[in-house]
Parts: sequence; C-alpha cells; structure tokens
Amino acid sequence: MMSQFYFVLTNPEAEPLLKTEMSIGYPNFKLSYSRPGFLTFKTENAIDFSPWMSRLSGICLGKKPLEELKSLPKAWLWKRVDSLSAPQELIDLSEKSLFKIGEKVTLIMMLGPEEYWVGEYILKKTHFQTPGEVSSIEKNEDAPSRAYYKIAEAFEAFDLPMDSQEKVLELGSAPGGASLFLLDQDLIVYGVDPALMDKEILKNYNFKHIKKAFETLNENNFREDIDWIVSDVNLPPSVVLQEVDRFLTFLEPRGVILTLKLHQDRYLRMLKPVVESFKKKGFTTVELKYLPSYRQEICLVALR
Repeated sequence: MMSQFYFVLTNPEAEPLLKTEMSIGYPNFKLSYSRPGFLTFKTENAIDFSPWMSRLSGICLGKKPLEELKSLPKAWLWKRVDSLSAPQELIDLSEKSLFKIGEKVTLIMMLGPEEYWVGEYILKKTHFQTPGEVSSIEKNEDAPSRAYYKIAEAFEAFDLPMDSQEKVLELGSAPGGASLFLLDQDLIVYGVDPALMDKEILKNYNFKHIKKAFETLNENNFREDIDWIVSDVNLPPSVVLQEVDRFLTFLEPRGVILTLKLHQDRYLRMLKPVVESFKKKGFTTVELKYLPSYRQEICLVALR
C-alpha cells in the first residue's frame, strides 16, 4: 500500500497542541519532515484530514525543484518567514492565480532559500482567500488589543451575518480591542468587564460599559434582546462555556462567537462535545477554526 503524506501550516505557538490533537484524532499518522510552522505527516490510509489546530492542511506532494514550479499553470506562493526572497517568477505566478470556492488549490510553500514544497487543498468558504491562510486584515494603529484582529478575522472567515445596530454582549471586553471592531460595524456593544476600557471606546455612543464581572449578571440586567454573545476572555474554556450556557437560559442570541484558550491539552478533548452541545441548544451551524492571529486558542462560532 502506498503511503499518503499530508501537510499542516500552523503558528509555531500552536505546534504542541497540534501534535497532541494528532495523537488523539489521527493516531496512525507519523510526523515526517517539519520546520517551525510547517509539518508533514505520513499515513497508510488516505482520509479526510482537517485538524482543528491548523491554519491550513492538505495533501503534501513533496519537495520540488524551482524549474518544475515555473511550469505550473497556476499556484499560490506562501513563505514560511517574510524575510525569504522569492524568485520573481513565483511571485508573478501567485499574484495572477485565481481560485474559486470548491476548486483545488496548488500551494507552493517556500521554507528556506531554494527549498520549495508543494501541497494541494480544496478551497472552502471559511478559508481566507490568501496563500497560506495569511490574514488579510489591515493593521489598525488605534486597536487597544490583539482581540481586534481576532474578531475581524472571525468576521471575515465566517462571513458573520451581523446587521447594523444589532446588540452584542461582549464578555470580558477590556481594554476594547474586539469592541472597537464591532463598533466599526455599526453594532451596539454591551461590554462587560470590571477593568478599565480604552477612553476612545467609552466615548462611542454605541458602547455601554457594564463595569461588573459577567458571572454576576442575570436576566434582571437585560431589558433588551441580545443578538450576539462574544468573548475573548482569558479564562479556561470550562469557565467561559459554563457562563455562556447560563446566559443562554435567559437570552436567545442569533449567534455566539468565542475565542477559547487551550493552554492545557485536556481542553482539546472538550471541543467535540462542545460542538455537539451547541447543536442541541438549537444552533444549526457550529464550527471551529484556528485563525491566523491565534496562538494557543481556537474560535468557536455558533449560528441559529
């Protein structure tokens, strides 16, 4: 039987979690060649391969010479580090290549000077339409925290159906990174956090600061319907999910967007049951995605 090789692109901070996930979900896969942020695995059986802790994954076609790559009809080019200087022919090829949702993408992965690997994957709706799943979110100098980029990436990847003036309950909002992005989308944000918010956020008339721990809130604190629950709070997933479950007993949001911190291996084992639990609560779409700006964390999106 011929062996099948797969590749994974992830952020170096997530590699330990990825390897743990592989041992749990793909026990027959053996780690092959790897560099920081790039890993390949060997298995005897070709299967549907999509680990949660990967920015991108697919079939690995191996290491290829530059001359062979120049003859490709179309391909995207990803560089492992920005400092690598790619041949102009590959840059031009990447820039002129277009791929549609559902189409097979050929990805050239430049790992070092004159070291090129090739992979293939099917372009999904939730993929960033960029080589190597690099974030397309522009830098915002006014963003108070990294949470701005996380919610912006979730918004783009999942094409979140947030409508103007819908109400968002943000758990653990300080200092206001995610709040800023949500306000920029013309949403009304109820930021729950006893800590201080950025002064510019507080000036926005669509922002309401509930200066309390979200664990203390109950149905009596809400006189209006809440359309979305958002959280990027730095607490264990078990705590966050328990509180979200409690809010769902008296709120009926259209969607829930959570960044779950996975600082311990055991939290990986929670993810599949968590997805099923949201489906049982009436959410028809429940997905997990590792976003480009993430470290040891994952995004959960649940939509009714």
